[in-house]
Amino acid sequence: MNYEFPEELEFFEKGFGYSSEYDQDEGQFSFLMDYETGEKLIFTHSPFGNNSVSVKLFLGAELVFHISKEQVTNIAFQAWRGEQVLRIYLAEDFNDFLVYFNPKPRLKYCEA
Repeated sequence: MNYEFPEELEFFEKGFGYSSEYDQDEGQFSFLMDYETGEKLIFTHSPFGNNSVSVKLFLGAELVFHISKEQVTNIAFQAWRGEQVLRIYLAEDFNDFLVYFNPKPRLKYCEA
């Protein structure tokens, strides 16, 4: 199964940098957003295996959440009402998977 995802340049234009989990040779594309509040958002995707996405939020050294999903069909940057998000589309129907990254990090994941 193929999936569409933003070019690396789009991540950089939105304020992301590479995370320490980035490994192009292994097909793991990982980006980090650092916040003045001490939070760190790590967004990772990979076309290998089952087209996966992983999202982690740290507050200092403490892991606040980590969610990982497979069967990704599309990853897209979107914005509305002054917030920027990464929307992840899954092969499963009726999922709402949003990674808010600006102005503050948060996650919305719902299964219907």
